[in-house]
Amino acid sequence: MDKEYKLNEIISETRQLFQRYGIKSITMEELSRQLGISKKTLYQHFTDKNDLVEKTLVSMMSEKECSMKEIYDKDLNAVEEVFEMFRLANEMIRNHNPSLEFDLQKFYPQIFKRLRDFHRNNIYESTLNNLKKGKDEGYYRKDLNEEIIAKLFVIRIENLMHTDMLTSEDIHSDKFFKEVFKYHMYGISSPLGLQFIQSKYQEFLTNE
Repeated sequence: MDKEYKLNEIISETRQLFQRYGIKSITMEELSRQLGISKKTLYQHFTDKNDLVEKTLVSMMSEKECSMKEIYDKDLNAVEEVFEMFRLANEMIRNHNPSLEFDLQKFYPQIFKRLRDFHRNNIYESTLNNLKKGKDEGYYRKDLNEEIIAKLFVIRIENLMHTDMLTSEDIHSDKFFKEVFKYHMYGISSPLGLQFIQSKYQEFLTNE
């Protein structure tokens, strides 16, 4: 039975446990019990818990990269692309586990910094490229400063994950997602872009 477990299967199960319970509470012994495998099998894949945490987080980062690539591969225009990016960002925020982040920051600061920098750079670069693309296509304002707006967008996403001004119900509601989407798009869109939004995403312009 032990030999049937692949590295990616162990990582997938570990990730679910980390997201549910945090990192600190899941020991190597507890993990082997939850997975139904021996500790010996576990240590064949990971040198220690630090190695386990790092490989699990690297897997999470790779998955997010794949999700972004899937959006780019659709060959969408800038407005359609940012709509898909918003859906992905909204899903990330909904799945965010504060206890996992707390454990990472306290007990694995180097891995925490690596993950934070990855998210920050990934969101910044994707937003920056989208803004440039939208300007070229005529959907975004020609006078916007894409570097400043991309940084503001990163700050907004990071603050949403840590603020106590919003409840979990607020962040997880469709109404909240609509307002964030409109707030961003109305600030950057040209008349052509607004016309496209009104024709393509009419349901996101209402408060219902």
